[in-house]
Amino acid sequence: MQNSFHSIKLINRSNFRLTFSNIDDLLAKSCQSLNYTKRMKEKVGVQFLKKYLLPSSGQIIYEKTGRPRLEGDSTNISISHSKNYVALAEAAYRIGIDIEEINLRVLNVRNRFLNNGEKELFQEDSSLLNTIAWTIKESLFKLSHDGGLVFNTDLLILEEISPQSRYRCSMKDGGVFVEVIVEIVQMENLIIAFNVQD
Repeated sequence: MQNSFHSIKLINRSNFRLTFSNIDDLLAKSCQSLNYTKRMKEKVGVQFLKKYLLPSSGQIIYEKTGRPRLEGDSTNISISHSKNYVALAEAAYRIGIDIEEINLRVLNVRNRFLNNGEKELFQEDSSLLNTIAWTIKESLFKLSHDGGLVFNTDLLILEEISPQSRYRCSMKDGGVFVEVIVEIVQMENLIIAFNVQD
């Protein structure tokens, strides 16, 4: 497995670390002859990232809600998959992340996840800006403890703090709305969103 670590990228902050990689690059040496489904590749990819980021921690297990956690460990983690990428983050605080490739398809569904005020923040014909909006919403969804959330009423993008990089948001959590700051990192055709605590 050590041979595959070369494809892993790291975002490192004082109280937060996020690793991500192209799934096929990550698994090239270990799984190239195996006929893995997409879901199996994602699971194996997350295990590679876990061994890289948190080598001495317990196994990743999932709560009834689907939220991942480490067995016997209080470390806060979040996981994300996209078509070609997998990401794992750990933080000193509760964390929600999302990773997505910029894609025109997001323009066809923006009315389902953006409310009218948010539509004014994100240019209608920009796949970049609407992918940013989608990743923000997904990271908030993963951060919240509530189930049954509606993206355009329970997960809100209130304002852009820094152009295309930091947003003030509000999300329903425990039945009440709480404010959250979400940061965006763009790397080529990839958008990564995660909540921050300064």
